[in-house]
Amino acid sequence: MELYRIPTRATVVRILLDDGRSLDGQLFTSDAGPGGRPQNLLDHLNDAASDFVPLASGRESILVNKAGIVWVQLSGEAAEEIAVDAEGGHRVPVRLSLAGGISLVGVFSIVMPPERSRVLDYLNAAGRFVPVFGEGAVTLVQRRFVVLARSVEGGADRSA
Repeated sequence: MELYRIPTRATVVRILLDDGRSLDGQLFTSDAGPGGRPQNLLDHLNDAASDFVPLASGRESILVNKAGIVWVQLSGEAAEEIAVDAEGGHRVPVRLSLAGGISLVGVFSIVMPPERSRVLDYLNAAGRFVPVFGEGAVTLVQRRFVVLARSVEGGADRSA
């Protein structure tokens, strides 16, 4: 039965928790997501049906509460999967100030109707996590930790 299927895809990530700790490991997603394609990490984190995600960190298996995740950074194939889904969007360079004094610079790819393509519209309509695209990596930021969002002129470097 599909409901009881165990996730089988691993994605290498770095997670920043709301208590300041960072964890390196692998998050697991289903190999059969919507439309028969594998579930990407953004879809998994935005899935309202689950509050915890399994993380393998070294020899430990940890369940991480999504509510305590500030951001998840990923690169490689997993980042490209998310970038493909955002292709054709209105690209807006942004600087996000996150709770705890963290600053993140990158690009939003806003895939919404033109009359609703402002950063304000995007942040209000997005799921729990929003992708911020940087050079060679994607950072999935939990919206509730975004304190300020500003446009950035001339660049899309990522710093955290």
